[in-house]
Amino acid sequence: MNEIAEKGYAAHYKYKNGGQKDIGIESWLDKLQEVLENNAENPVDFVENFKLNLYAKEIFVFTPTGDIKSLPKGATALDFAFNIHTEVGMKTRGARVNGKLVPLSRALKSGEHIEIITSENIKPTANWLDFVQTSRAKSKIKSSINEEKKRIADDGKESLRRKLKHLKIKLNDKSTAYLLRYFNLNNSLDLFYRIGLGTIDNKQLKSFYNEYNSSFLNFFKKRIRKNNLKPKSTIKEEITERYDTLVFGKERESLKHSLASCCNPIPGDRVFGFLTIKDGVKVHKKECPNALSLQSNFAYRIISSKWIDSSSNEYNALLRLSGIDNMGIVSNVTQLISNEMNVNIDKISFDSDDGIFTGLISISVKNQTILNRLVSKLLKLKGVDKVVRE
Repeated sequence: MNEIAEKGYAAHYKYKNGGQKDIGIESWLDKLQEVLENNAENPVDFVENFKLNLYAKEIFVFTPTGDIKSLPKGATALDFAFNIHTEVGMKTRGARVNGKLVPLSRALKSGEHIEIITSENIKPTANWLDFVQTSRAKSKIKSSINEEKKRIADDGKESLRRKLKHLKIKLNDKSTAYLLRYFNLNNSLDLFYRIGLGTIDNKQLKSFYNEYNSSFLNFFKKRIRKNNLKPKSTIKEEITERYDTLVFGKERESLKHSLASCCNPIPGDRVFGFLTIKDGVKVHKKECPNALSLQSNFAYRIISSKWIDSSSNEYNALLRLSGIDNMGIVSNVTQLISNEMNVNIDKISFDSDDGIFTGLISISVKNQTILNRLVSKLLKLKGVDKVVRE
């Protein structure tokens, strides 16, 4: 009875059936408790992921030291990293399967030996959510992304305070409310986050300033102040996603498309693309009545698709650098891009000829403001003479 009172029926069942047979109940319950305590998903997504993890067939893989780890069928190398430890997952840079380097999205098979490569400079990205399968990994990644967004929002708030001070506007509840209405945002965290990202730039703030001080707006403010300004306590302070863009495939490309009339998908729905013969790409909801038929009979014409918040999306840019080939120039450039600017490098190549270097760097940036800031800092490096976007 004490066993039941302290640890529940599952522990008592394990005790009665012999402690030497580890049926994994305690381990499973510990993982469930961790997900519940740290879960960052909405209830519907959580239930779906929980059912997947509960009923999926298991695979068994090995750590470098020979320990066996069980994972749901379809789990990836990144799922394995989070299964080892949260900090290992957060810092994962790559993986080796049976001694060979593989993408983090690579699905694992029973009997494989997995080695995780980590780096202190790595942070989880939204792209990781596209291929992890376990609810533990999804929960930890979402939690990390939310923390990073809040950090950007804090920086954005201080930046906005300085910019408004330059325009002789004090950042307070009233001015924040007018900013939210002008930029059509839900709450102050949304505003500060987009300031921090650079999607709301100085030119847009100057336009707001002109309207804020116009006689028409002053008249309008008096009429709406009592009715439309919500008290701060009624506004839910969280960064919201504005699903305004559809992307397709692993490369997240923007393609010309139309929405299927059979299911009428709306921004935020789980969707897929179907390549038609005459009408290009048609976008269907995954719960569309025709989804099963299309995916089973025309699988080769299915294109993965999802709605994203364009302000948080990353875009590829190619920079060409040239200058004097000083010792350590490549190291200085990469450290500035990755460590100081926190921008991901996709590809890099440098050549030198008679003391003059040329380099091509492919990077992922969220917007032009960040790109311009990066180019400006690169030009200040010793030896860098020219930076041109291809």
